[in-house]
Amino acid sequence: MAANNSNFVTFLHATETAFYFEELDKDGFLYKSDFQKWIKSKDNKFLILNESAEFQCQNLSIQEQEYYPENKLHVCVYKNSDKMGKMGVILYTCKDQKKVVLCCSDKLEIHPVEMDISHDIAEKAHKALFYLERITEGCYLLESSLYPSMFLAFEPDSNNQTLNKVILRHKEYDDVDETCHVIMS
Repeated sequence: MAANNSNFVTFLHATETAFYFEELDKDGFLYKSDFQKWIKSKDNKFLILNESAEFQCQNLSIQEQEYYPENKLHVCVYKNSDKMGKMGVILYTCKDQKKVVLCCSDKLEIHPVEMDISHDIAEKAHKALFYLERITEGCYLLESSLYPSMFLAFEPDSNNQTLNKVILRHKEYDDVDETCHVIMS
């Protein structure tokens, strides 16, 4: 259902005299759920936190995928009142029993940050928060909430052709840029 400003709201329940909806006047993001997925580039390289505590994309054999399921990233989903048709998400993994979050820097780069995951993000933009938009089954775009029109993307590492770097890339909504396509499986 849409409210008068065209934001979608969730119906909770009704009584004889009233209808109840989720809070309409709250901006920001509220925790909804958390699940684990393999995050991959279109060329089938897996996003992991490497031994140097940096995010990178690399090839993983089926045996490595089965032996290291902890390399799957957690996708923390938030309910949000801002972008219609898009969910707010935070991507993180655990290292030494601490959460390491994929974040945007002020240099428009992606870097790991140890932090606790909040269940309530009051801001409309946060360095760890991305808008998840489904393109096709299992294929998504992740737009930075902090830097609109900047998307999580993968590009070949010039120092090692078997790896991809994780970056933020500018993309207009009508542009087709497969380096910004993120596969979740």
